[in-house]
Amino acid sequence: MRFITFGYLIFFSFIFILYWLLPRKQNKLMLIAIASSIFYASWSIPFFIHFISLVILNYFFSLKIKNNNNNNRKYFLIIILLINILNLVIFKYFYLILQFLYDITGFYFFEKTYFNTLLLEYFNQESIILPLAISFYTFQLMAYIIDCYNQKITRNDNFLEFYVFILFFPQLVAGPIMRHSDFFYQLDNEISLNHEKVIKGFYHIFTGLIKKVIIADNISQIIQPVFLNPLEYSGLTNFLAAVGYAIRVYGDFSGYTDIARGSAYLLGFHIPENFDGPFLSISITELWRRWHVTLSSWLRDYIYIPLGGNRISEFRTSLNLIITFTIGGLWHGANYTFILWGFMYGVLLVLEKPFIKNINSIIQRNLFYRIFGIFYTFIMFSIGLCFFNAPDIQHSFYMLKQIFLFHDGSDFNKDQIIQMTGFLLLVFFFNYIQYKKKDFNIKIKRDYIILYFLGILEVWLLGNYAPQVQGFIYFQF
Repeated sequence: MRFITFGYLIFFSFIFILYWLLPRKQNKLMLIAIASSIFYASWSIPFFIHFISLVILNYFFSLKIKNNNNNNRKYFLIIILLINILNLVIFKYFYLILQFLYDITGFYFFEKTYFNTLLLEYFNQESIILPLAISFYTFQLMAYIIDCYNQKITRNDNFLEFYVFILFFPQLVAGPIMRHSDFFYQLDNEISLNHEKVIKGFYHIFTGLIKKVIIADNISQIIQPVFLNPLEYSGLTNFLAAVGYAIRVYGDFSGYTDIARGSAYLLGFHIPENFDGPFLSISITELWRRWHVTLSSWLRDYIYIPLGGNRISEFRTSLNLIITFTIGGLWHGANYTFILWGFMYGVLLVLEKPFIKNINSIIQRNLFYRIFGIFYTFIMFSIGLCFFNAPDIQHSFYMLKQIFLFHDGSDFNKDQIIQMTGFLLLVFFFNYIQYKKKDFNIKIKRDYIILYFLGILEVWLLGNYAPQVQGFIYFQF
């Protein structure tokens, strides 16, 4: 069940009405648990059973870790983390491991087609299917377990609360990746709805729809042919396609987050923002603090810092950064392209570090340098997406070859350039709103009037400019 469907509108409307008719918090949580179960099971009942089995198992081990003060806590931690990691490896990275072994050895039985033939013959299954949201819920489960072990969680969470925390349907499929501190404090009091949450809820949903449907889905039709056949297009067009994909991935993922946060507000909850005006960053270092914030902070807290962070030698600190970002790239997908994408940004961060430390204050004070920093950061982010969106390494290098050798080929037409420019300006406008971080100054009468006209504008835009709806990019992760 996708957000951008009539089915989700009916589903959420029904849940919303019934939810606020229920008198007690416990009843509301039970309804969210049921709704979230239906939401996930509508995709696959077998994988829903698999998912809740993992949730039950993690909750059981979390209790064991919380309630044991001896060395057994460490064994419980290791066991459940291995289960979570193994589950992720089998379903997401098995084919990547096969590909790596085949590339190293050349043995035919490591070929994906050979393995799938055996899978079909013995299990009547054509291939290993990637469970929906596996990367997101795995990291959320692992963070909870590790926080229990580090005694950062003192609250006695019951199973229903834990179940809702992991399966909360607005953010289940593509985040944000929530921590215990992001959610459970809201369960200490009765769940309520007020004018502020309603206004924020609809505002986020409306802006999310514009980002996803009007910007991301429209620009995708322009740029995707270039990624599939980079050698047919000029270097400039390949570069513009990379820039276009930066626009698309922001509109798509930030749009999803907005709709998720808006839905949560209408159910009385606040969930964290995942974007903080990343395209106004003056360095790659700053961008990764503002882009996919919940993943970046997860990687920092559960990988970079445990590796030693920056408390050790300069070489080890640099190595830790590269390892962390390479793992972040691998988290995104089981393809060499994602590994190189993450590795590239790890290296860029290492190279940036001594310069940023010395000139950051100058950049902040000087408008010209600041604009240059924003331009540099956005260009480097866009170039990296040649790896992120390419079907394989070969296509990535073809794009980079076309761009940096200024090769000739087909070009975008005038209308496509104008459309991309408009989307670029609109995306930077949304980034500016996020970057300023101004809280809503709620004026009930004014804001409801604004929402009314914004809703009419939204219907008109969707009716006239919505292309064929495409799946959210991060659903594949």
